[in-house]
Amino acid sequence: MRLLGKLNFWLLADIAACFKAMIFEAGRFAPLSLVFFSCLFPNPASGASPVQPDEGLFSMSLEELMNLEVTSAFKKPQSIKDTPAAVFVITQEDIRRSGASSIPELLRMVPGVNVAKIDNGNWAVSIRGFNGIFSDKLLVLMDGRTLYDPLFSGVFWDVQDTMLEDIDRIEVIRGPGASSWGTNAVNGVINIITKDAYATRGVLLSGGGGSIEHGFGSGRLGSKVGDIGAVRFYAKAFERGAQEKKDGGSAWDDRRMLRSGFHSNWHFASNDSAAVQGDIYTEEVTSRVLGFNESFSERRIIESDIPASGGNILVRWKHLFDKENELNFQFYYDHTDRKFTDMGRESRDTLDFEFQHRFPLFGFNDIQWGCSYRHTWDDIPIKHGYNVGSFQPSSRKDDLFGFYGQDEMDFFQDRLRFLLGVRLDHNNYTGMEVEPTVRVIYSLNSRQDLWAAFSRAVRVPSRYNRDAIWLLGTERDLTRQLPIEMAFKGDHDFRSEKLWAAEIGYRWTACTRLAFDITGFANFYDDLFTAVAGEIFDHHGMFIQPILPENYGKANNFGIELTGNFNPLDWWRLELSYSYLNTNYWIESEHRAGSGLPAEYMEAPDHQVSFRSNMNFTEKLELDVWLRYVSSLSKLDIPSYTGVDIRVGWHPLESLEISVAAKNLLDPRHPEYKDDFLQLISTEIPRSVYAKAVWKF
Repeated sequence: MRLLGKLNFWLLADIAACFKAMIFEAGRFAPLSLVFFSCLFPNPASGASPVQPDEGLFSMSLEELMNLEVTSAFKKPQSIKDTPAAVFVITQEDIRRSGASSIPELLRMVPGVNVAKIDNGNWAVSIRGFNGIFSDKLLVLMDGRTLYDPLFSGVFWDVQDTMLEDIDRIEVIRGPGASSWGTNAVNGVINIITKDAYATRGVLLSGGGGSIEHGFGSGRLGSKVGDIGAVRFYAKAFERGAQEKKDGGSAWDDRRMLRSGFHSNWHFASNDSAAVQGDIYTEEVTSRVLGFNESFSERRIIESDIPASGGNILVRWKHLFDKENELNFQFYYDHTDRKFTDMGRESRDTLDFEFQHRFPLFGFNDIQWGCSYRHTWDDIPIKHGYNVGSFQPSSRKDDLFGFYGQDEMDFFQDRLRFLLGVRLDHNNYTGMEVEPTVRVIYSLNSRQDLWAAFSRAVRVPSRYNRDAIWLLGTERDLTRQLPIEMAFKGDHDFRSEKLWAAEIGYRWTACTRLAFDITGFANFYDDLFTAVAGEIFDHHGMFIQPILPENYGKANNFGIELTGNFNPLDWWRLELSYSYLNTNYWIESEHRAGSGLPAEYMEAPDHQVSFRSNMNFTEKLELDVWLRYVSSLSKLDIPSYTGVDIRVGWHPLESLEISVAAKNLLDPRHPEYKDDFLQLISTEIPRSVYAKAVWKF
């Protein structure tokens, strides 16, 4: 058995080499590889019995994965195969075997998700394009709590963390989710869902270290509380060393974080349940950004610690009238406080209330409706001296009211289902926004499903779009022989960016060993943020070139996303994900002079491939290989790269796991993205290795 495992490993290595070569020749390789593997390992005979959940060494069969229940698509539980949306679930087994040490790393395995590491504390993460340090068309949640920050529109990924062992799954919805989740869920929704406290009883300790992951450790204690509840407490800390610049010198981006929290679940009666959870954290990151000297006459590098801290508490209550008739109420409070080098800091508080009711009607309608209210207030005192920006006013309160309703109708014994939904959101910037969706799914048979959707979504203006005054750079005017400072100035007339999206998908569980999912989409964007040059003026001897926001931009993109899962043997699982993206931008013809479209530089790769192999040589020894290819970002001068990660796991005891993970083995270091917004100094991602031990008792 072990000899066969080794032979298959060398076979995999040869396949990987061919795989890399074929990528550079043609992007058509992704679908061909699935055919190759299917031919290499024939399906079992038709009379063979399917793999049972407790057989083999994987926690779920492929059929069980396709029937995995998700809740993030339309705020109700339904299996993946019955969901008329592009859904991908990262399971706890995927997390454990990935070798990843952060949540953004895990998202690299999802087709259509663009993930690029900028430095040790900053990531560019988006879905279906428009990538950047602040990807403003992606809504990210943790247990239903939104992580989207309205200051710049986006997510501060450096502080989105928890114990990876406590994550039950990460549900990724590619495509608009605004009819359920509201504004800013334009290109997709990512919901990080942690485990129920009943599933985390006992003690878990984990820790390790390595070349970049200098040291990390976490601990969790969980217990039942009488006959009505369960609770767990956790703490986590880590230190990551600095990465490297292009010249091989230190990027000065080391990072330290301490986080702790609790999660409790309660069952007061057969029909009532509740959850109460919370987290607190503190982080310190060092960073280098491009700023200005005191006279603003030249650029300078600012080196600074960037502390961040925050906390949240969430309460969720559910009442069941019967299996399909339920009430849900959720409340959370969130506080964040972070510094932006010497520019200043943001302090933000958010209160959020949400109510929803789901019930059947006339036997073939599944009705769901709900309302929400969010109140957020901030304080952004910008420090004077070397600063590059400010916000006027420096303090602001905003409200968001939402109402949504949807109806899923079943026909022909549930083989044909229509879903109609609409959400109405009212915000302080643009007033009422309407975001509808129409979806249909048809079950060709018990193993094949075809679905289609047409949706609208909007991205509302951020504080930056409306209230910022931000220095962008210095140019020299040859006619005056003096430098000109370019400064962005927000405009209160800036409107929402809009998307109309069409999607179609097909899922096929060919047998117990082979399944695949393919999605095609076409997106049409209007009223995109356009930077328009205003008239130059003299301000106390300094020439200022104002850059004003307008909605003159347009874009469209289309693409395909493919996922194939294959079990050639009971102890070997393969997963191939491929995505193709083509995006076109333009500015309305009458406004092209003196205008620029920043979205052109929020670039995402045309081709992405993720190929994972998980092998269990014995019940105690496992080997995981992850091969990734990402095509170049020409506008940012970022070359394509191919990365290989290898993880070896050993279980000397049922309660103990020891693993070693090596990342980016094919080159000493490579760049993945370049930020032109906060002017971060570009860093490169080095080859690294770390060891980890997890003990449960």
